[in-house]
Amino acid sequence: MTHYDITIIGAGPAGATLARKLQGIYKVLLVDKRPLDKEPSMLIKNCGGLIAPDAQKALATFGLSIPKSVLVSPQMFSVETIDFDNDIVKNYQRHYINVDREQYDRWLISLCDGSIDKMFSTRYRGSTKSTNGYIVKLLKDGKKIEISTDIIIGADGANSKVKRELIGLQPQEPKRYISTQEWFPNRTNLNQFVAMFDEEISDFYSWIIPKDDLIIFGSAIEEGRDAMKYHTLQKEKLKKYGYDLSSPVKREGCHLLRPISSKAVCLGEGNVALIGEAAGLISPTSAEGISYAMLSGDTLGSALIEDKDNFLDLYERNTKPLKVISIKKCSNIQLCITKS
Repeated sequence: MTHYDITIIGAGPAGATLARKLQGIYKVLLVDKRPLDKEPSMLIKNCGGLIAPDAQKALATFGLSIPKSVLVSPQMFSVETIDFDNDIVKNYQRHYINVDREQYDRWLISLCDGSIDKMFSTRYRGSTKSTNGYIVKLLKDGKKIEISTDIIIGADGANSKVKRELIGLQPQEPKRYISTQEWFPNRTNLNQFVAMFDEEISDFYSWIIPKDDLIIFGSAIEEGRDAMKYHTLQKEKLKKYGYDLSSPVKREGCHLLRPISSKAVCLGEGNVALIGEAAGLISPTSAEGISYAMLSGDTLGSALIEDKDNFLDLYERNTKPLKVISIKKCSNIQLCITKS
């Protein structure tokens, strides 16, 4: 049985950043259910694919520049907000780097050298505690695989199986939403990000993002409500503002978290750590998660390098500023999205 110092479940921005940080230092396995070593992938991350200013700062901190091959059009310098409750439309200056989200993930993974073992098209089936760590059960191409590891990292998103299985629910959990996105032809050559606020639809918000000759319309609806009903109602109400959202070419969905206090952020327990949205680290106002993913992955990496035996204490201590940012309160969500 192959043994690893650290096994990372999830190769998104959080997992890939952590793997890159640890390369050449520990024996690391990076696992993802997506076929990221093949083209094309049919398991697309449900994400708007906008690199917001906070994520741009994170990339600058790492000394990284996004390659041209990852970019899509248009590059956006403004956001339009539509306040349905007060029938107000406003525009704000704000720069977003528009990317193909899967190509962005593939680029971050490409920065991990050959010292990182990678297993794609591989599902995490679970773990059992062993004398010196964990036995991790995986499924690849219908074949069951087991490896042993000292430390398990959950970088597997809002519905983290690592968290559910090895840590469990906390006294206070982030609020959960159903994020639904549909793709449509860009019939009006839209060239800016649009954010919608409508209390009838959700206490969060909805969005439109142009991607080359297509646009994404997405919504975040509280779990327990009829997500498709309110998603569809928002589309109907957008007709008043000139948006034709008919004949979608594809649809995707996922869970989305929204932390409401520091107690809703769980960073780990024992030799299990959580990063990115698996930990509840995501903006409660805009749902921006890429910056939190990369920064938490980098912070955990530093803790593991400094003291592998006490890494979780260091990680929790050094993540305090990120937790404060994650749960910051804002009386006006629109202003947070446009100016934070």
